[in-house]
Amino acid sequence: MSEIIKYHVAFPEFRVSGQVLHPGQGKNSRQCICYTDEDLITLSFRACSALLNGGPEPDAVLFATSTPVFRDRYHASFVADLLGLKQGILALDIISTARAGSDALLLADKLIGSGEYRNILLVAAHVDFPPVGEEFRNATGHAAVAMILSADKGLAEISSVQSYSSALAEEFYYKGEKTVYDPRFARAAGFKANMADAWKKTDPKPGQTGKIIINSPYARMAMSLLKKSGFDTDQHLFKDTIAPMVGHTGACHALLLMISAMENCQGSILLFDYLNGTNVIGFKINQQPAETRLSGLDFTEIVSYQDYLKLRKQGDFTDITYRTKEMFSSEMMMEREKDQLLYLKARECTSCHTVFLIKTSRCHHCHGTDFKVKKLARTGTVYTLTAEHYFPSSFPPVNMVVIDLDGGGRVTVQQTDNMYPDEENRIKIGDRVELVYRSMMENDRKPNYFWKCKKMARKGAKNAKENEK
Repeated sequence: MSEIIKYHVAFPEFRVSGQVLHPGQGKNSRQCICYTDEDLITLSFRACSALLNGGPEPDAVLFATSTPVFRDRYHASFVADLLGLKQGILALDIISTARAGSDALLLADKLIGSGEYRNILLVAAHVDFPPVGEEFRNATGHAAVAMILSADKGLAEISSVQSYSSALAEEFYYKGEKTVYDPRFARAAGFKANMADAWKKTDPKPGQTGKIIINSPYARMAMSLLKKSGFDTDQHLFKDTIAPMVGHTGACHALLLMISAMENCQGSILLFDYLNGTNVIGFKINQQPAETRLSGLDFTEIVSYQDYLKLRKQGDFTDITYRTKEMFSSEMMMEREKDQLLYLKARECTSCHTVFLIKTSRCHHCHGTDFKVKKLARTGTVYTLTAEHYFPSSFPPVNMVVIDLDGGGRVTVQQTDNMYPDEENRIKIGDRVELVYRSMMENDRKPNYFWKCKKMARKGAKNAKENEK
């Protein structure tokens, strides 16, 4: 038996509406969309780094997704290394279907129950774009969820986990070709049959279960099961408020629904997560979190389909003759300089306390030769900046920003998330900024992740913006 002691979520800054994707269609859907330098890894790192600030340190990492960015490389190991976790800890990928998130939770609960592990970091992420012109077929949103499952007491206790497999898939890919059953047959033979079996074996009772969560596009077909068992669907069925806000987030979605329930409900909850079978997870909310993650979210809306395509790196960025240019990157150099480039470990002169990010054998200020390791902050103040018009970019120019980091140290990085320059994100000398982990925009053949920056939001700016509306 395990408990969820901490969690964090990460959504992209940008969101697109159904009206922009399909003018005149009247769709009210919303989808969170990654910026050109964001992907599965950067979203996962953001969720995890915020979660692990203040501990506890995990002794295992499980990574769940149905949209992997690597092949023959473990995402769990890669993220564990980014986070600076101990080498050699258990790191497993659970990569197949949108049920991967609850699969990972089920496995984490079993591992903690075995007594061999105490704190497991569970990461679920989803970043996928539909084919251009077919966005109307699936309103998917991009997101990452990180949570710590522990043997210690926490926010919610995992009281039961069961999985009921099914061989029938509504659709799947075989040798790159999509196979789709007749939808009516798939819903009846797949969801309805498997859900009925899972429901019968679980046998939920209204007096014992406060809310029922059903993560499936066919959730309406389960209404008769609830009613026959004495449940009031209006009262007991938990409403999905996540999908209308950010889109369906694949392997993240079941976990996001659990988080939503933890932030808005009390008592015992039962989650049915369906896809090629059903995972049934029972959990009891011990206490509501002090800080909510799924309320008060603020997004920048994409205003045109052309901007949406540019954000996806579809088409030419400047003119008809422009083509994507491959940027130099070296895995060996990144590995060799990992302490500086990834972990932001600098050298501080013990005599005058001048901080150097680049290795040096002698202090340029006092000429001392004695140094100690100093971990740099991820926040700072803009010293100066310039706009580079020659650097290939989806949304030129690229702003290069020199930052004096809090506590010492100076770095030069690119600005990001500035597709629509305005007073909220336009950086000036003296502004407060934060470092964010992203990839180089035009380097698609291999990952070249590095730190960039964005303007720190002013306190009260969001409320002021809402009042203006």
